[in-house]
Amino acid sequence: MKYSSIILATLLLTFTNCKSPVMKDSTIVSISIDIKASPSEVWNLITNKEYSKELGNVFDKNSFVESDWKLGSAVHFKYEPDKIVSTGTITKLIQNELIQVDYDFSGFKYEERYTIEANNADSKLAIYAGPYTSDFEAQKVVWNNWLTKVKELIEK
Repeated sequence: MKYSSIILATLLLTFTNCKSPVMKDSTIVSISIDIKASPSEVWNLITNKEYSKELGNVFDKNSFVESDWKLGSAVHFKYEPDKIVSTGTITKLIQNELIQVDYDFSGFKYEERYTIEANNADSKLAIYAGPYTSDFEAQKVVWNNWLTKVKELIEK
């Protein structure tokens, strides 16, 4: 127990004294929305190619995501007609529950994690994305708009 306290104190001091601007100012977007649909319906919508462009337009006009949504597969963020902007890899996948996509931008690690939880007859869709630095507030708005668009498409 004594050693656990020492390790915890050391970790806290290390993180609070971190001078890296990326670590100091970075933030993770962590938001969720309740949707009147089953987890499988939510899963099918967010992984369905038919909705990719409509969901992508929330981020930027003419953008979309392309993947076969299998563990180890690439996830391409693209602009029409076929310009790849970034590519990540699906590192965790549990059908109807979890998708994690990891990106490496020349040593800068970024992650997107989508979770779906059953909530009675409804679902809770959550996104964890980041880290972000100076654009955190703008990214939080965009991700919230994306969740709202998913809800709108399923519940219409």
